[in-house]
Amino acid sequence: MSEQLEQLLTKVRSALEVQKADAVATAVADEHPADVAEVYRVLSDEERSNLIFLLPAQMTAAVISELDSADLDEALEDLDKAAITEIITELSPDDAADVLAELTDEQQKAVLDQIPDEHADQIEKLLVYPEDSAGGIMTPELVRLPESAAVAEAIDEVRRMSEDEEIHYVYTVDGQGRLTGVVPLRMLVVSRKDTRLGEIATRDPLCVKATDDQEHVANQIRKYDVSAIPVVDEHGVLVGRVTHDDIMDVAEEEADEDIYYMAGTEAAELEEASPARAAYIRLRWLLACLLGTTVSGLIVALFRTSFNEQIFVAMLLFVPMMGAMGGNSGLQISTIIVRSLATGDMESTRMGRDFSRELPITLIMAPLCGLCAMLIASIGLPFLQHFGRVASEVHTLQLAAAVGIGMSCAILGASLLGMIVPHAFRKVGVDPAIASGPIVTTTNDIICVTLYFLTGMAILR
Repeated sequence: MSEQLEQLLTKVRSALEVQKADAVATAVADEHPADVAEVYRVLSDEERSNLIFLLPAQMTAAVISELDSADLDEALEDLDKAAITEIITELSPDDAADVLAELTDEQQKAVLDQIPDEHADQIEKLLVYPEDSAGGIMTPELVRLPESAAVAEAIDEVRRMSEDEEIHYVYTVDGQGRLTGVVPLRMLVVSRKDTRLGEIATRDPLCVKATDDQEHVANQIRKYDVSAIPVVDEHGVLVGRVTHDDIMDVAEEEADEDIYYMAGTEAAELEEASPARAAYIRLRWLLACLLGTTVSGLIVALFRTSFNEQIFVAMLLFVPMMGAMGGNSGLQISTIIVRSLATGDMESTRMGRDFSRELPITLIMAPLCGLCAMLIASIGLPFLQHFGRVASEVHTLQLAAAVGIGMSCAILGASLLGMIVPHAFRKVGVDPAIASGPIVTTTNDIICVTLYFLTGMAILR
């Protein structure tokens, strides 16, 4: 925490000791809501409750809009219906919808019944969309005018809206409200006041559908480098816009989600206050891995009768090496491909492109790793035989060759899986980030152990 935030934390705690709303309001009067929210996260449970209770409604609303889902749930538990209603009234429709989404249907209805009808209607329209869709993150507050409107009228509307919202574009619509064009603010500045918007609007503007996934929206804004993107419904009617600051939150959320999947858990874990619930989320993944490692053990047992006892024991020494090297090589490739898919570029969605890039790399790495494994086996086995840890009947060069070739095959097989699985998951609508998680890594181990023993059978039997 920075020195500035440390000072704010000290001021807030001192004000909370007095237990007076005026003292708390004075402590945070000149502070940014994001800084107050960061201080809120490090307070004790009792201090958090007191802070939310004593903050002015406008500051409470601003602070709540900066909190993540877990902290937001806790903050709402400390507020009664009247306080939540007051906060919702202060929030913009999109932020208000995010807050109400954390409440039950009964609580939502009770709050919406107490706020102005126009504000409630805007919020209700947002609540019908999935939380992670364009409709779920958009704001309905924008400047929309008919094509026949003059530049002077558009400038007046921008001035009026800019008091509460940051305006980037003016959108033109037809008689049915369908999006027909977009006018950047700079065009309003350089055009004559009596010019019609239809004359300077960009036709067929970039837009997204309300049902589009938020990650697609983020990729569109990043790709075309726009400050905001309009959102339309299935009929092309303009219903809102997504701004760049909304997308920054989305990008962080999507990155966190991918990291959690790759670590073998879920982003929902942080939203759970209960250790038991968080443990349940992790255990679902770990138990699947446990099942996978059990399968690996069964495969080793199945190959037991394919070798004499001395050779089988010697081969077991290199099973961990096979699983680790194969799993890591597959993980490297799947991580690279998952990251490529996350950017949303058309080229990254082509499996052939990934094969043409990754396969030559794998064909270089696999034999090199195989030679290293062969060298380790050819040096290590005589050493172990000297101390009686491996039977002297085991032929060193043959076993070293089996280890080396088995390593090459294991890396090749795991790498191919790492190339295929992310694209396969994406094809069926599953987040490709799961392809870099423990479940697929465990599958790699099974493949690597199987290929290793099959190679050993071909060389040593």
